[in-house]
Amino acid sequence: MKDNFEQALITAVEESMERADQFFLEIEDKTKDGPGVTRVAWGEGEQIGHDMCEAWAKELGMEISGDSAGNLYMTFPGEDREAPPFIVGSHMDTVPCGGNYDGAAGVISGLAAIQAFQAAGITPAQDTIVMAIRAEEAGSWFSGLHGGHLGSRAALGRFMEDELNTAHHNYFDKSLYEVIKTAGFDPDAIANNPPHLNPQKIKGYCELHIEQGPILIAENKPVGVVSGIRGNRRFRNCKALGEYNHGGATPQSFRKDAALGAAEFLYKFEQVGLQTLADGGDLVFNPGIIHTDPDVNGLSKVCGEVNFTLDMRSESSEILDTMRKTAEGIAAEISEQRGVNVDLGEFSVSVPAALQNDEKHRMLKGCAAMGLEATSLASGGGHDAAEFHHEGVPSSMIFIRNENGSHNTDEAMEMEDFCEGTKILAWMMATA
Repeated sequence: MKDNFEQALITAVEESMERADQFFLEIEDKTKDGPGVTRVAWGEGEQIGHDMCEAWAKELGMEISGDSAGNLYMTFPGEDREAPPFIVGSHMDTVPCGGNYDGAAGVISGLAAIQAFQAAGITPAQDTIVMAIRAEEAGSWFSGLHGGHLGSRAALGRFMEDELNTAHHNYFDKSLYEVIKTAGFDPDAIANNPPHLNPQKIKGYCELHIEQGPILIAENKPVGVVSGIRGNRRFRNCKALGEYNHGGATPQSFRKDAALGAAEFLYKFEQVGLQTLADGGDLVFNPGIIHTDPDVNGLSKVCGEVNFTLDMRSESSEILDTMRKTAEGIAAEISEQRGVNVDLGEFSVSVPAALQNDEKHRMLKGCAAMGLEATSLASGGGHDAAEFHHEGVPSSMIFIRNENGSHNTDEAMEMEDFCEGTKILAWMMATA
């Protein structure tokens, strides 16, 4: 690209930040809920976000459309209207009492980039679609059998059989089918019609998102290029089953202590996990829930039952499968040696998404063109980009430095960093 093109794009993006900042302030004010913001999937807050996006897109003269799940498509015409479009976007829902930037930043950056295109007189070769996606945070709002990322999966035709009925919205106490229908959209069309998006007719997908960990803060980098999205193996219903007994009268050698059995399991698993990391493997793991029944257990009682969870994530399916087998082996060992039955229960699977090297290299080229040095890092959280990737769409992600993590009220993205990330996104859109 010519230097004058790049400078014009940089200047125009910087000028678009006033409108973007105004958007962030307004949506926070409209969806603030106590200590944070709450935009329920297919609820009022999410709809407020979609309405605000549509209003800005109309100001920019973009074409507006939607699908049967309520996803919003805002199209900026390219030079060749028949060519496969390039899609950018993210989600507008949040976790309960979450932050203002997780998800929304990806949609707002797309609209800011379109505003910059208009100011700089830039028209990409193909249509550019800014997509506001429904219900990415499905894990916070739904229980029952579902595959997460409900909006993007609906658009791509990736719903499991009968998922519309097996997924239950806990906030509205309705099935996914009922929630979509109540919101004014068409679940029957999702179930019976071809998908709204044909992956073979999409040029690419790029998603800007705040980083959900501390790496960019630690490395003092405003942006990062995502190498891949970690998959997971999750044991959601682990139990350590021992025997309740008197805490003072039972000799240690006679005890079948479920609390100590669970503790030993987690310790031994951690040691193997740390060795995997020391050997250069990509892995994070988390026993997010550990609890006993306070009505049954007590200070002077040998613990008879502990319930816990185990979440393992990696860019490598091989490592995930190895660690799953390791967990099962440790559980069997403790069950035999302690007389405490460590039952991990069933596990769920999410496949890693190793984002395309061509798109990563193109994004690194864009960073250089925009005068930025970016680091490469894995995403520990799931994203809609993974769903596009799994359907064969060339996909990429940009992370924005964000202090204090995400899914909390203290998300702290700086507009200066958001501006740098939007420059890269705009370059990806302009050169697709």
